[in-house]
Amino acid sequence: MAFEAPFTRRRFLSATLVVGTALPLQKAAWGAQTDPALCKLSPEQEVGPYYLDDELLRSDITEGRPGVPLILDIEVMDARRCVPLVDAIIDVWQCDALGVYSGFTKNAPPPEPPPGTWQGGPGGLGGPGGQRPDGPPPGGQPPDQPPRGRGHPPGPPPKMEPSDHLTFLRGIQRTSRDGLVTFQTIVPGVYEGRTNHIHFKVRGTGSTHAASHVSHVGQIFFPEKLMVQLMDLAPYRDHRTLRTTQNDDPVFSRQQGLTSIARVAPLYGNDPAKGLRARIVAAVDPDATPVPVDNKVDFKTMPAGSVRE
Repeated sequence: MAFEAPFTRRRFLSATLVVGTALPLQKAAWGAQTDPALCKLSPEQEVGPYYLDDELLRSDITEGRPGVPLILDIEVMDARRCVPLVDAIIDVWQCDALGVYSGFTKNAPPPEPPPGTWQGGPGGLGGPGGQRPDGPPPGGQPPDQPPRGRGHPPGPPPKMEPSDHLTFLRGIQRTSRDGLVTFQTIVPGVYEGRTNHIHFKVRGTGSTHAASHVSHVGQIFFPEKLMVQLMDLAPYRDHRTLRTTQNDDPVFSRQQGLTSIARVAPLYGNDPAKGLRARIVAAVDPDATPVPVDNKVDFKTMPAGSVRE
């Protein structure tokens, strides 16, 4: 169900309306809902610098932004009871095909590489589509580029101040009785230091903003080979920023990104460029408060989980 009225999160959370927002989906296509493997607590991931606390209640968040169409299903499970988490509030936000977030469109973009230096393609540093006037880089490492795997420095990303009131590619919904929300969006692009991803939060089932604490912060990733393929299409290929691969993305590599790769299928035949449907399951403790994620911690060695209130 799509909501066209300009409801903000605060107006939405102050209301008591409970709605089923998920588009129809055959459960059999995704496996049994009572599978205990679906109830393993999902790892926490950082919120990032582009979250805004005033998103719209809606299922279609594209606002005409160009890109490969994506239907995104997020299924939320109560990890303690191993049942769908009903009436939870789900926030999503992402960049557009050129790596831009609404609310921050006037912020200065990363500087472009100096003329004559290695230009990475959709496959990352030195990946497919990259060009260099005098041939491939010696030893396989592009010149004038930071060592692989650096991304942004240790610690949480610096806070960004909003520059505008645009709202594209942001939205919230409540989970249905199946614990499901479905968003109509586009495949996200990339920006400096980050691979393709979509952010989401899981909030409690309270009817007011104060009563709905955050019980999970996560990020959704996509199959790497598919992203390499799609980033070679317009409008993604118009982005001159070097594409960061999953292995070079510190959030993916340090915060258990392998557990957060969505299952993806083409919407039309076998051509992913015409549209995709992606599905991910997030298992959360609705009574917990997540431990803030810090990139200085090696999350590969830490168990998934959070601190109970």
